[in-house]
Amino acid sequence: MASFSLRSQRTGQYKEFSLLEILYLLGDRVNDEIFLEDGEDVYNLSSFREIGSGSGQQPSGGNWSMEAPVPSNGQSVFLLQYNPSGAVLLVLLNGLAQNRGNDFSLQGREIRFSFPLSSRDSLQFLYQFQ
Repeated sequence: MASFSLRSQRTGQYKEFSLLEILYLLGDRVNDEIFLEDGEDVYNLSSFREIGSGSGQQPSGGNWSMEAPVPSNGQSVFLLQYNPSGAVLLVLLNGLAQNRGNDFSLQGREIRFSFPLSSRDSLQFLYQFQ
């Protein structure tokens, strides 16, 4: 299963998470669902299934990128390393999920925030690309 690590703001230690764990954190466990932005659809968390196998085969949907740029004071525009494929994009600012349209916009590889960031902000992008 795809996994990645995140650094704790409190302790500075890294903890490894699976994609399923992140979906559970962002979703509604009581109703077994997660909403995609723009009201695209609602999905059941219990329907999660891993695509591909543990034999080093890549999932058929492409690759995942996790980027953590360090913002400069006053910076509001960031360029992703790859073009995201599809609508799945997780943007975390200081550990809080940001909403496309309200907090940021995405045009190709460019992410533009509606407000300036500082060098003390923690920023992370998780997205799928081909």
